[in-house]
Order: sequence, then C-alpha cells, then structure tokens
Amino acid sequence: MEESKPSLGLLFISFSLLFFAGVLTFLSWQRYRAIDRGIPDGSMIGDIPITGLSVDEAVERVRSVYGLPVDLDYLGSTIRLEIPDNIDYDGLRDELSGKLDAVYKNNSFLNYLMGKFSQDPIRIPLTFNELPDSVQTFLEDVIIPRYDIMPMSTQPEGGGFRAGHDGRTLDVEASLPLIDEARKSGSIRTLSLPVVIVPQPAANMNNLALLLRPVIDTWQDKGQVTEVFLSDPVSGQVFDIARRDREDLVPEIAFTAASTMKLPIMVSSYIRMDEAPSSFTMKTLRLMITESKNDQTDWMMENIIGGPLAPYAVTEDLEKLGLTNSFLAGYFYLGAPLLDLIHTAANSRTDINLNPDVYNQTTAKDMGVLMDALYRCSEDGTGLLTETFPGQITFDECVEMMGLLKDNLLPYLISAGVPDSVPVAHKHGWIEENDGLLHTMGNIATVYSPGGDYILSIYTWHPENLIFDEGNTLFSQISAAVYNYFNPAPAVGYSDN
Repeated sequence: MEESKPSLGLLFISFSLLFFAGVLTFLSWQRYRAIDRGIPDGSMIGDIPITGLSVDEAVERVRSVYGLPVDLDYLGSTIRLEIPDNIDYDGLRDELSGKLDAVYKNNSFLNYLMGKFSQDPIRIPLTFNELPDSVQTFLEDVIIPRYDIMPMSTQPEGGGFRAGHDGRTLDVEASLPLIDEARKSGSIRTLSLPVVIVPQPAANMNNLALLLRPVIDTWQDKGQVTEVFLSDPVSGQVFDIARRDREDLVPEIAFTAASTMKLPIMVSSYIRMDEAPSSFTMKTLRLMITESKNDQTDWMMENIIGGPLAPYAVTEDLEKLGLTNSFLAGYFYLGAPLLDLIHTAANSRTDINLNPDVYNQTTAKDMGVLMDALYRCSEDGTGLLTETFPGQITFDECVEMMGLLKDNLLPYLISAGVPDSVPVAHKHGWIEENDGLLHTMGNIATVYSPGGDYILSIYTWHPENLIFDEGNTLFSQISAAVYNYFNPAPAVGYSDN
C-alpha cells in the first residue's frame, strides 16, 4: 500500500499559524521592551513621585526639589534659608537602578506572555543628617536682630508722651523642628515661623515725674511751692513731688485746705447717714461740692455729722483712714471758734512752713489718697473706705459721691488740662488769707480718661500774691502733661504685622 503525503492546504495552514504566532510574539516582545524603559506607577523617592521617569530624570527631580531653599515667613516677611540636603545622589542613582533592574529581572518575557507580569512601585526613603547648628545660628544672629521688635512703654517726647507698643520675638526652640520638617518635605517648603507677642511694659511714672518738674518750674514764680500727687489705680503706681525754685522739696507739705476740705466733710456725712439723703440734704451736698458754699457746709456738719464738735469728727475720720496730716478745727462761718491747735508731722516740719490756716490743713498726698479710696469704692465697693468703715460706707454711696464731684463743672484748674469730653470728678479750693491776698490753691480730681482713670492732687502756694490766671495756667499745664501720659500720641514706625 502506498504511503500518504501531507496535503498542500494543511502545510499552508500550519505555516500561517506559525507566522502569526511569530508576529504576535514579536509584538509582545516590543511591548515588553517598551515597559522596560519606565519606572513603575506609584514609585516614590522620599515623598517625590518619579513614575515614568528615567533613572537620571528621577535623581534630577529629587535634586531640583531638595536643592531649593526653605522659605520662612515672619509675619508676612519672607526669608529664604539655604540648607545643605546632604543627599548622596550617586548612591541614590545606583540604588534606583538596582531596584529598577530587579523589577524586570523578576518579570521575564515568558512571565509577561503568561500574564504573570507585575510592576510593584519602587519606594526609596531618604535619609537626612541632623539639622545643622548653622540654622539656629541664622535664626539668632540674622532673623532676630532684623525682625524682632522690643516692647516699649510710654516714653517722653517733645514735652509730651509717645505711646508704647507690644514687642514680638521669634520662638527659636519651636522654629527648629518646623524647619527640619520643611527641609525634608518634597512639597511644602514654606513655613510660618512661630512668633511670640511680648506685651507692652507698664508705663513708668518716673518718666512723668521727670517731665512734670520742668513744667512746674516753667509756670510757677520764684519762691512759689507746688506739690503734685498722682495715683494710677490700675497699676498701683504713685508719685509725690514738690518743687520750689527749680529744686525738689521733701513732699507732704502742709497747705491750707480751704474748700478742698469739703471732700472729707462729704465722706464723713455719708458715714453717718443710715438712709439715703433727703432731697434737701442732697441739694445741700450739691451746693457744698459744686459751688463750695460755706453755709451749706456748716449745715451738713451741724445737722448730719453732729453739733459744734463736728469738725473733730471729720478729723477723727481722717485719722482712722491714716490721713494724719489733714484736719478740720472749726466751722467755716466767719468768727467760728477754733476748737484746737492741731499739730501734725507736716505742719511741724522745720525745713518748710507755708503758714497754713490753723482751721484746716491737708497735704496733696492725703487728699489724693482719699480721692483714690473714694474712686475704688465707687468702682467695685472695695478699698480703704469700706475696709475702714464697714457697713457705714457702701458702694452705692460712693457712686453717689463721685456723681456729685462729676457735677462740679468748674472749667478751670485740672479740668482745663483735659478735653471737654472727658469726665472729671473733682473738688477745688482757694482762699484769700488774712492779708486779703490769694496765696493757696488746691484741686483734687479723678480723671476718667480714654487711656485710663487716674487721681491727681495739686496744691500750690505763693509767697506774695497768687494771680488766679497764673495759678490756673500752672494747674492746667500739669494736668495736660498727666493726661498726655495716660493718652499718648500714637507710636511711630511700629506695626504688629
């Protein structure tokens, strides 16, 4: 039997299948080779994406990012900080090449043909050296001197005062870890530096005392004596200065109290009133304070404080408050008997004697302390008055007394040195003495200024004759300087941004 031969058609089909298989294999090889040229999806060096890049491109991308400076923002001002990255780029290139070779070494063409090919992303962490000490040096030696601002209290300027301001300072310790984090970041290389606001220091009353000395010297005459007591109830700062002939005197000088004594008379009256004053009593008090009426003052002592010895009661109240340089030794009516010749530390001094009235005397400090006590009581019911006379003086009574003092609208003396819109609670006093001339003038006030409330007590004595207009100018100039201290002109050249 004759052996059969393959048919021509079968051979053609077999050849065609082999040809197409070869073509498919060639195309698959080409696709496999194309895959081999790129870095797998999701690959990262540090936190920088490098998908699809060549090894050299990936390394250069890292270099371009970490070669950038870190931008430091100091309250809107940008400072560029160069920090060496200390990255071993040659070693990084070798590591990336090795990892890329491994990806394709483990993924042969046969695996690709069998559908077992996989491209795991390459992840290479970056290692940084410790933040160099030069960064802290840069913060301390360059940024702090250039951008920090020292806080400043209110300062004398041109006969007045310039407002102080808060300061600001870089928090170096908190800045260093933030800078370290930014220099390691591949995306966020800008940071806001932590800046600490330093509050403005309390104003120093010594600066005001220094300014007031030439003010007093300018506006008082030869031989004239002026004493100024000031209290800041918020800071607790006080000062007491006295001047004569451009020299300091020991303060707490005995002056004739005149009508300023009506301030303690009002306080003593309220100590003894168990009920709210009647309309007549209130009218009498108002005339005593706002118009300095002597008849009404004597009526208050006779009918409210009590009898012919009422001046003693006022003096005893002052002593209980610790105001031992102030006293009242008789009524105000002409020819009133002198109850006693009272000696105090102030009128017993041998270095100065202004021949104060034996009927009523005080010091700038005593009256200032009394006004301060009344002010504090009227604010919250605390302080010297309520501590000394518990249950006898109340918050409401203190508010009422301060209201009477605010109704004293005399536009002279301390009031003349502040804007008309500023409330002033005050008691004034001056008197023609035995020679028929004006020698002594006094004024005690609480000034409710926008920049802070304060208590100001001023007394002046002239050896010959105190012209009212000249005395008023002295008081108003002192008052204006004090007001300017609490309400200074705006600071120049400072911004908190």
